Amino acid sequence: MMADMVMRNGRIYTMDEGFTVAEAIAIKDGEILWTGDGADAGRFISKDTKVVDLGGKTVLPGLIDMHVHVPGNAYNALHNIDVYDAKTAEETEEIIRDFIKTHPEKDVYYGKGFKTALFPGDEKIKGPRKERLDAICSDKPIGIIDEGGHVIWLNSKGLEEAGITGTTEDIPGGVIEKDAQGNLWGILKDEAKKLFKEQQFSREEKIQAYQWFQDLMNSYGYTTVLAMRQSASSDPVPIFDIMRYFEDDDKLSLRIDGAREIKAVENKLSQIDDLERTRRDLSTAGSCIRATTAKFFLDGTVEGLSAFLKEPYCVEKDGEPYRGELLWDPVELTETFEEVLRRGFNIHIHGVGDGAVAVAVEALERAQCAVAGDHRNCITHLQLVEDDDIRKMGELGMVACVNTYWHLKDPSIYFDSEEVLLGEERAAREYPLKKLIDNGVLVTCSADYPSSPDPNPFFAIQAGVTRNLYDADYFGVGAIDDEDDPRWLLGPEERVSVEDMVRAYTSNAAFAMHREQEIGTLEPGKKADMIIIDRDIFAIDHLDIEKTKVLETIFDGRVVYKA
Repeated sequence: MMADMVMRNGRIYTMDEGFTVAEAIAIKDGEILWTGDGADAGRFISKDTKVVDLGGKTVLPGLIDMHVHVPGNAYNALHNIDVYDAKTAEETEEIIRDFIKTHPEKDVYYGKGFKTALFPGDEKIKGPRKERLDAICSDKPIGIIDEGGHVIWLNSKGLEEAGITGTTEDIPGGVIEKDAQGNLWGILKDEAKKLFKEQQFSREEKIQAYQWFQDLMNSYGYTTVLAMRQSASSDPVPIFDIMRYFEDDDKLSLRIDGAREIKAVENKLSQIDDLERTRRDLSTAGSCIRATTAKFFLDGTVEGLSAFLKEPYCVEKDGEPYRGELLWDPVELTETFEEVLRRGFNIHIHGVGDGAVAVAVEALERAQCAVAGDHRNCITHLQLVEDDDIRKMGELGMVACVNTYWHLKDPSIYFDSEEVLLGEERAAREYPLKKLIDNGVLVTCSADYPSSPDPNPFFAIQAGVTRNLYDADYFGVGAIDDEDDPRWLLGPEERVSVEDMVRAYTSNAAFAMHREQEIGTLEPGKKADMIIIDRDIFAIDHLDIEKTKVLETIFDGRVVYKA
């Protein structure tokens, strides 16, 4: 059989079980026909075959992000206040002030990306106060989501528009921050965020945002994603209708597995029924879009003081020891897991604190024992995890979706927030990685974009390998020239290999998504999803991995990005 395209004279890392490196690859009808030695490639070439000389360049399977909030940071970048790059509280305020000054036509100002750790005193615990925003604009509502998507910062006008007063009580799963006298602070956490009117977008704006997102992901080599709802949105599912529009118009260049959030405070069966209807509506033969996953939030974030810990934080909340808040009753969680598994969905759990992770593991153990099946259920984030729970995760065949972008002593939050809130001992053992692999846990990777503002996978690969600084300009500190430089090094015993990290983005992720028969490795019969990069990341200095550029991204055998 003759190929549509043959690529030869390259280093083609197939990422198959034997870690085979080929010199050439043949593609036919969007699938891989053959890989092997360059000398054998001629038998697949006809006068109609496109022949590409790779010139020694490196080829990898298309990358898979296991947890991305679609459409990423698009709405923020295109329409709102973006404070992700702010390095100080003052710079955060300056960006907000400049945006409002240049956009007087807006009735409400929305934004995203502030870091609680940048603010002093009690603001480092509760979040920045409303008075900071009042000083910038007092006559229009302002609502700024934090970088993690779990906290919103409002001015007084925003609180007024939301109908929140000093007597308003917390809602289930959410916190309205107040000072010791009961005065509103200006911060809403988790479920309480929905009290502030959510920003609405037109269909045209959603199409523009998805195009922006897809272009960005393709430029970084992604060809598949596990899609979560828009960050901080009340809509429990991603924008499936917009994705389907792109597919119908032959403009989709990502395979998409979608998740629906299942909330503890709403009717569980109704939510699962809705997920099942969505799966049915999307089940078109040959479609790249599927609804496969139920997403559960068990806790919040450490910096938001809402991660659920086994032992209290090192600071008190309202004068009392505090462990954070578990968002689900463990019995109800187990019952809901069982129903989700009976319906044939994967489970994907937000678990940050060791208390939340322990509850998740126990509930999954009970549910998987009750419901037989090929279970590939996942916990993501895993900031603090006890060794016994890691061991159980391996025994249960669980998946870890790690975010190695955070696996260092982040100059912006580690010393001023994580050590303060957790103490030196707990902070020093954050984000296990090698221990997960050693215990048989299948490790996948994600930026949790836009919680990490740049989903560049080569940042994550380098951070997983070095557990040290990358992209020094973003963090606002000097670059390092030694991966053992101790300033930002977090738990070097948790370092893994480049192969481990690439597998997290390819073959492991494909298996976790039940797509191992079609993607994840470059083997005959699988989809021709692959990328060409400008250097061999398996052979270079680890601190140079972050400099890697994607030259081409190929999806279904067609080039969808070219540098």
